[in-house]
Amino acid sequence: MQIAIITATNEQVEIVAVKGGWSTIRATNSLIRFERKVRNSALSGHAEITAQKAPTTAKLVAEKLAKPAVTVEAVQEGRKNGVVFAGYLPQYEAYKALTTDGATKRSIDKGDNVAVLLRPLTLSDVYETVSSAANTSVADLRERFSHLNPGMQRMNLGNMFRRALREAAAATA
Repeated sequence: MQIAIITATNEQVEIVAVKGGWSTIRATNSLIRFERKVRNSALSGHAEITAQKAPTTAKLVAEKLAKPAVTVEAVQEGRKNGVVFAGYLPQYEAYKALTTDGATKRSIDKGDNVAVLLRPLTLSDVYETVSSAANTSVADLRERFSHLNPGMQRMNLGNMFRRALREAAAATA
């Protein structure tokens, strides 16, 4: 157990836990017992009351191996993919779209002209459509968005397409 002094009030407290730049403290000499978190920089005069050994590397490895493995079912159960935050729902519409390759997929979008145009296209077709509108090559676009998942690629390409259409409309006006 460690004790410290809160610099601002000169109050002696017990340090319960330290994580990152924060310490959980407990009052030691007040009538009301409380626990709260404070920045480590707000504490001074740390004194070790009982010495605790730091765990060895072998002990840390053994503890990690003793933890149960995460199953695929547990990960899938905790996933929120496909769920839109309820506050955004009035802005979006959900569809079942038939793609040009014959597959049926779910689509959630704003339902604007660009979304309606891109909805039935496969990801490869979206790349081709956006590359012609934005005057860039498909290879450049694929390189730019290769680190993203297909949904994020599609979203970013849709936004690029919207921008290209706005710029084209502004140039003609």
